Amino acid sequence: MKPKFKQSIFNESLEYISRNLFRDHAEIITKLISDSSGIYALYDDNELYYVGRASDLKRRVHQHLKDRHDSQWTHFSLYLIKRSEYIGDIESLLIRIAAPVGNRAKPRGRDSKKLVKNLESLIKLKHKEEIRELISGRTAKSKSVKGNKGALKGLVERRTPIYKTYKGKEYKAIITPAGSISFKGKTYSTPTAAAKIIVDRQTVNGWNFWIIKNSSGEWVKLRDYK
Repeated sequence: MKPKFKQSIFNESLEYISRNLFRDHAEIITKLISDSSGIYALYDDNELYYVGRASDLKRRVHQHLKDRHDSQWTHFSLYLIKRSEYIGDIESLLIRIAAPVGNRAKPRGRDSKKLVKNLESLIKLKHKEEIRELISGRTAKSKSVKGNKGALKGLVERRTPIYKTYKGKEYKAIITPAGSISFKGKTYSTPTAAAKIIVDRQTVNGWNFWIIKNSSGEWVKLRDYK
């Protein structure tokens, strides 16, 4: 079997080239980049002024020698995109991060309400833990988990999902009323056993690892679910 190599989104690039070079030798650059599509950036000296995308880069940059941006930029960069389906996302991301002054229209981000809601739930969970620690005088780590052994049985009344985001990837498992956990086509008797498939280390505590939505719609650690 041949090894799989990660494909780059970018193909070739020209970075921080003088506008005078483009103006005086446009035919050479035209021949060099052909009719490639990609992302381009205009600079006012060392400051980013404008970011754009184009299916015909040479034509688009040449337009900026005549339009409202004409006197605003001194250098340009071109990035030829191999994966053209990502051009719009790349352009939007660069504009949202860098906020170039020449880009009048700021692209809207994708719907992040779910992520914000999950963040709020996790912050509320952390605050509850901190309050509980202050009142009880002990940390969450000192809480014994021996009593949790076998507590999966009857914990939920129906098949209920549990989640964990680990290293940027979201994992989902299912707890059954009988006290088992279904994960990736296999059945586990404890939350820790299922967690070790993801983390692959002996010290992980499944009751602290997984989160579940309680009756109030808040995300809580599995050990705090009632």
